Order: sequence, then structure tokens, then C-alpha cells
Amino acid sequence: MKTRMKWAVLLSAFWIGLFSQTFAQEMSKQDYLDKSRNQKTTGFILLGGGVAMIAVGSILFADDAVDTAISCTYLNCSSGSGIESGMVISAVGGLAILGSIPVFISSGKNARKAAQVSLRNEPTYIPKYVGNIPRAIPSVSLSIPLN
Repeated sequence: MKTRMKWAVLLSAFWIGLFSQTFAQEMSKQDYLDKSRNQKTTGFILLGGGVAMIAVGSILFADDAVDTAISCTYLNCSSGSGIESGMVISAVGGLAILGSIPVFISSGKNARKAAQVSLRNEPTYIPKYVGNIPRAIPSVSLSIPLN
């Protein structure tokens, strides 16, 4: 009963933390770009680690499956523990790959927030002798990071 209560409290805290509104400071463009770059790196690490785990699990599974098949031909069947561990390692690798998808999506959202449309005064590039034209005009500008 205690473990169920612990899980209920843990799950409740998770949901409250997930859906509660946080009143944080507004992040700057550079903060969003840094966060996007870090999330993209995390996504690639999860993706590469998942692919490596699937490869290792598949090799382990295939090796023990062949050994089990050979031992069964001589009527001495023994269940290989590597078959189960290979399947588990491959499954964890698949979950890591699936876990990288939301990280990549979040990275793209942060990159789009950094490339937001803003309203600011842009200078006019008109010669001085043209007349009484203001040096800056309120303009809508779109800044897209190219790094």
C-alpha cells in the first residue's frame, strides 16, 4: 500500500509540475538559441545512443539465437539468456530513439521563438540633402539566425 501511495504522490507532483504556469523571466534571443542548440545536441545523443543500442541488442540476440538453434539440433536445448537481454537492449534503444523526437520538436520551437517578428525603428538610408525625412522609421523586422 505504501508503494502505491508513493507512486500516486510522485505522479501527482509530475502532473502538477507539467501543467502549472511558471512565471519566469522572459528569455532573450540568445537564450532561446542556446537552449535550441543544447536540445538539438541532446536529441542527436539520444538518437545515436538508441541506434547503437539497437545494433548491440540485435547482435547479441542473433548470436544467442544461433547458439540456441545449434544446441537444439543435438537435442540439448538450453534457453539463452542473451536472447532476452538482446531484446531488452533493443527495446531500450527504440525508446531512446522515440524519446529524441520530442526533444527535436522542442528545439525547433525554441529556434522559431528566436527568429520572431519584432517591431523596432530601422534607419533610413537616404542621402541627407533629400529633405525633411526622418532618420528612422518604425518597421516590422524578421530576424532569422543563420548559425
